This record gives sequence, C-alpha cells and structure tokens, in this order.
Amino acid sequence: MDLASLCERYRTRLLQRHGGTLTTDQRSALNAISGCRTGQYGEVLLACQDCQRHDTRYRSCGHRSCNQCQQHSAQVWLDRQQQKLLPVDYYLVTFTLPYELRALAKTHRRTVYGLLMQSAVATLKRFGLNKPGFGAELGLCAVLHTHTRRLDYHPHVHIVVPAGGVHRLRREWRRITGDYLFNGRALAAAFRGELLNALASAGLILPPTPKRWIVQCQKVGRGGEALLYLSRYLYRGVISDRHLLDDDGNSVTFRYRESKTNTWKTRTLPGEDFLALILQHVLPKGFRRARDYGFLHGNAKRLLRIVQWSLRVQLSAPGKKVTAEFTCPHCQGTMRVCGFRLLHPQPG
Repeated sequence: MDLASLCERYRTRLLQRHGGTLTTDQRSALNAISGCRTGQYGEVLLACQDCQRHDTRYRSCGHRSCNQCQQHSAQVWLDRQQQKLLPVDYYLVTFTLPYELRALAKTHRRTVYGLLMQSAVATLKRFGLNKPGFGAELGLCAVLHTHTRRLDYHPHVHIVVPAGGVHRLRREWRRITGDYLFNGRALAAAFRGELLNALASAGLILPPTPKRWIVQCQKVGRGGEALLYLSRYLYRGVISDRHLLDDDGNSVTFRYRESKTNTWKTRTLPGEDFLALILQHVLPKGFRRARDYGFLHGNAKRLLRIVQWSLRVQLSAPGKKVTAEFTCPHCQGTMRVCGFRLLHPQPG
C-alpha cells in the first residue's frame, strides 16, 4: 500500500466531497502523486557500464508533496547547511500561528505563510540587536511546517540559530552564553505585534485577536542534530508509505508517534478525508519553505567565511555531486542515465 494508489482509489470520492475547496496547487499535487513512476512522466533510458545492456525505468514526478521524491533534494540541502555549521551551541526557536488565524491562513496561504516567516525572523533579529552586551546580527535558518504528527493543520516556523552573531561596527564575533537564547514569553509578545501589524498592512481582515501566542526556544547542542531533524521533513511528503497501515476500501488507517508520550498511535479516516488531510499541506507553487538570513544568507558568503576563519572552522571539501544510479539486473553493474523518453506525446 502506498500513497499513490490511495490517491488513485479515492480520487473520485475526494473530488465529489472536497472538490469545491481544492486549490489549483492541490489538484496539481494530486495528479503528480497519482502519476509518479507510472509512465505519466515518461521513461528514463539506462545503459550498463559493464555489460552494455540497456533498460528503462519510469520517471518520478519530482513534486515536493510526493513522498516518493525529493530525497536527493533533502540531502543536497543538508550538505549545504553543514558547510555553514559553526563550532558553537545552537538553539531551535519555534513560532506557532495561533489557532484563531489558521482559517485566514488557509484562505490566503501564500500571504500568511510569507508574513509568518518574515515576522518570526524580524522578531529574532530585533532581539539579537537589542540584547544587552550582545547587540549583534544573528544568522538564521528558517523552515516552514504546516502539520502536526497527526497531520492536522498547524502552521509553524522552526528557526535554527547559532549561539553568536556579528557586530558589524566593531567587526567582531560575539558569543551567546547560557541555556536559553531569549525569553519565550517576551518573544511571543513581540511576535504577536509584528505579525498582526504585518497582516493588517497586507489588507487582510483579522478575526478577534488571539489570546494565546506560543514561541518555544530551546538549546539543542550542536547544530547538526537540528538540521538533520528538519531535513527529514523538508523535501518529503507529510507521511511515509511505511506509516500507512490499512485500507479496507472505505477508510484508511495510518500511524503516528505521539510527541508527549513518544508512543505510536493510529488514526482512521474515510479515504476521501484522508486525502484532503494530506492535500491541505500542499504549499503554493514557488513558495520557498526553507530560507536563510543574516550571515547565513547566500549573499553573505564572504562574511560567513570570515566568521568561520575567526572561529578556526576546518571546512571539509564539498561532497561529490550525486547522480542517479541503478543496478543492472544481469551483471549487477552500475547503470547510468543516458536519455529520456515520453510515452504519451504532449499536445502542442
């Protein structure tokens, strides 16, 4: 059992019940997941490097909501972030969109998601510049998530922050010491004002002001573990096929790990509702869910290299670019991609 077969099986019922609320991006994701590695996207032509035999494989869809794709993209992102790691402690700060604003986010996904990330980053930057005895520019790696482990709608931003910053006027690196980066309640209060002002300035009609704003800030040791955690959910669908337990033709059962008790639990939904649960996490086309800021931004490479030099970071050589490889069924040698072929010519 896999997600692609469930999409094909319950597609009609999904469109009948939820078709009026599906966005163009969600319909595109549904079509991509259903057609992944079925011939819909053509074939890959392979050639064995040892016995010279040829073979073919169906192409993947490459959609970021497909749980069969993007493993390579996740590894590339992780390798790139590891080239930016510093020999300091790291903090993981999580900004959560209040429940009262989630309906607004569903209606204006691109706008609200963008402002959620911008407001969270602006709040941390301001706290870094205003921190007594620190007053430096932080480096931030922010990633947007929209789901809980139960797959409910829960937009939030994880931001990985190294314990230090750049004081530009004095041209020096300043460390942050202690078990916490900033006070969580103070962050939540500042984040509240930042986001509400941004939403109002964007012309959105706001519901009654939410009372509960949550910002969690915790020390996570060295940054590698936090980056590895984020990479697992960054370029992959919201559920793995191995967590799909049962499909009786009417309902789908999947498992998830309860965070509080760290135990496995199950959830059963009608097939069409299960697909709707999955598709509500599809991001708007072109929206970047992972962004770097400060001295970790792509345009600040020179500044980052100076910081790494001052901290005596031993940089490893970039990993070798990985290309798709397959095993020859005849001689077990390596087969490499030598071409592509469409099975169904696209209309001109």
